[in-house]
Order: sequence, then structure tokens, then C-alpha cells
Amino acid sequence: MRILLFLFIILLSSCSKDNNENSICPDGDCWVRLYTDFEEDSNGYQLVKPDWSSEISGRFNLHIESSPTIGRCQYNGVTVVSSRFDSDTFWELESGLSFTFGLYNPFESLYTQQGSIIKVKDTVVALNYFQGEIIPVVQERSVYHGVKDKMECDGWDNPKSGPTPTETRNCILYSKRIVGPLIREMIGDTLKIYSETFFDCGMNSESVRDSISVIIK
Repeated sequence: MRILLFLFIILLSSCSKDNNENSICPDGDCWVRLYTDFEEDSNGYQLVKPDWSSEISGRFNLHIESSPTIGRCQYNGVTVVSSRFDSDTFWELESGLSFTFGLYNPFESLYTQQGSIIKVKDTVVALNYFQGEIIPVVQERSVYHGVKDKMECDGWDNPKSGPTPTETRNCILYSKRIVGPLIREMIGDTLKIYSETFFDCGMNSESVRDSISVIIK
């Protein structure tokens, strides 16, 4: 029995080592973390108070952190990690009507994975129902991550300038997306924002999806 247990531990350790060696991120883990500038309630919802300059101009910052890629995936010492975003909530410019898709399939289309038109509260909603311009609450265009703290990671004396490292070490990467525009009619609504982060390593590239829920206060 002890021999079998010993062999099992060796096998488990070997598998863990292989997984780490095959990973394109340090410690075998390509991770992301989403957060805002606001508090989180006991249910994990971010309680967001947007900045407003007009009835249709609400905005807030969505921050994203991630791991870097390892040296063999970097280009001239630079790790290439990017994120794009999506949300299940939209609004119509002309009417000021906002709407949320309960069965939204992020980064794909306004249809379910089975190809059916999305339903909201058991009512089929076709996009041609809305005659005006449809505004997403978050832009899908990708943002690129950079080292969050170059003074700590690269040993810079100045946060804005310093020597170029030959390789990005195991330091936290960071980027930001401004969510908006929002309309005041959304106050009290819950929005879900999705992220898809791409860790570039040529043929071995990986992507990680995450999401965050916010309540507009």
C-alpha cells in the first residue's frame, strides 16, 4: 500500500511539473482580475457611481490585471497580453431605452449558442425593433497590458522612465477600459461586463475569459 501511495505521489508531482513546463505563464497560471474604483457588496457586485456631465454621458473605469507570459513567448523582452470587453446591456440613442439580454453570448453575437434569437423575459426581441442607433455600454476594441509598477518590477528610479529590461519578469500587468456612455435611466440597474484576455505565445497562445457584475448607483 505504501509503495502504491509513493508511486501515486511521484506521478502526481510529475504531471504538475509537466503542466508548469508547458504553460506559457509563470507558475503555470495565466490569470486575470477585474475591478473598479468602487466598493463591492456582500454578493460580489461592484457598487458603481459613474461620472456624469449629461443625461447620456455616464462613465467609470474598469481595471484589469493579469499575469505576464514567460520569456520564450516575449518579443524583444516584451510580453504581449491584450483584453477585449463586451456586455449584455445596450441602449438606444434616440429613445433613451436601455435593455439587457438575459441569454447573451459574449463576443459571439446577439443570439444564443444554439442560433436562436435571444429572448428577454420570454419575449423575442429582434434588433430591428429598435429604430435608432444601438449603443453598447462598453467598447469591444482591445487594450494592451503593460507592467503595472515599473519601479518595483524593473528597478526604475522614476515611474515614467528607466532602462529597458531584456525580459519581462513575473510582474503584474495592468490595463484599463472606460465603460460608457451610460444613461441616467440605468441607475439601479445591474450590468454584467465580460472580458477575454489573449496571452500571445505564437502557436501556443491562450485566452482567458472573466466577468464582473456592477450595480449602477
